[in-house]
Amino acid sequence: MTKVTASFEHQKVYVGLDVHKRSWNAALYLNDQFIRNIHQPPHPEALHHYLTHTYPGAEYACAYECGKFGYWMQRTFTQLGIECMVVNPADIPSTHKDEVYKTDSRDARGIGDALSKGQLKAVYVPHEEQEADRHLVRQRKKIWRDLVRCKNRIKGFLDYTGTEVPPQYDNANWSKNFITWLSKLAFTHSSNRITLDFMIREMELLRKELLNISNAIRKLMRSKKYNKLYYLLRSVTGIGPLTAASLLTEIGDIKRFKNFYHLNSFIGLMPMEHSSGERELKGRITVRKHRQLRSDLVECAWTAKRTDPALALYYSEQIKRGKNGKAAIVKVARKLLSRIRYVWLSGEPYQPAVVK
Repeated sequence: MTKVTASFEHQKVYVGLDVHKRSWNAALYLNDQFIRNIHQPPHPEALHHYLTHTYPGAEYACAYECGKFGYWMQRTFTQLGIECMVVNPADIPSTHKDEVYKTDSRDARGIGDALSKGQLKAVYVPHEEQEADRHLVRQRKKIWRDLVRCKNRIKGFLDYTGTEVPPQYDNANWSKNFITWLSKLAFTHSSNRITLDFMIREMELLRKELLNISNAIRKLMRSKKYNKLYYLLRSVTGIGPLTAASLLTEIGDIKRFKNFYHLNSFIGLMPMEHSSGERELKGRITVRKHRQLRSDLVECAWTAKRTDPALALYYSEQIKRGKNGKAAIVKVARKLLSRIRYVWLSGEPYQPAVVK
């Protein structure tokens, strides 16, 4: 008896993936028709083998939520000849029932259904080299946060033991003299002295690592790949070396944003809006944002407001119009972002405005 193999030429199989460390749930759609859910090992090759053997000759497309697993799956699927989208979880259409009855199978079906109907928009997938550089810059921020926590633990320990810090050291500056004073503190019980010594050694280690990674980032930014743009961004008032490095590694190619609105939407320096008919209502700053870049630009805006006459004037005008300090500085940060975009695209250093 001759075995007949079905042909799926001119058909398209869509796969919605709910990915986990130990297994994946895949929802299969043939064109726009749901077929089934399958559980599979957490490897793109396993899905490729299943699709090519079950639906030979078809075109394949899949999608999964961006998150802790990054983009390596998207790159592997692309190499295997399967179209793959990485999507923002907030952009996947859902119903109240999906929120009440949340399962891996339902999540996968939601992604697959939206993919088959063309309702999904992919997030930007950076090149592997850019992603590696991004990891380096992000790691510095993590070390800095660990250092801040370590310093807070030391000061908390001093408060807990009733140790009063001399006025000249009771500030945010951890000088060499302050650390020497910490090292010579005497306690009634030796265990307290040992505990503080461990805390000091941890703090000094983190300070050393922070210095080392900062030097590594500076070396990266001076490389041929980044050097020109790095110093162009540094010419913008308020933009320091670490913010410039974050902008370059997080944004990558700024031309992927059609205009300033799209760039601003990515950063998140715009208000939420609820308008209908003739009624226009703009509220607080949007909850959708690039957390690190928005924070960095707002911090840079405070510096730029003090050193750039034009931005200082703009800030004072916003205050006169009734804006509070925080709302006004967000507007300054938006101006700063516009200047960054101009310098990046034009290739010309920023020229501060001169007030006569």
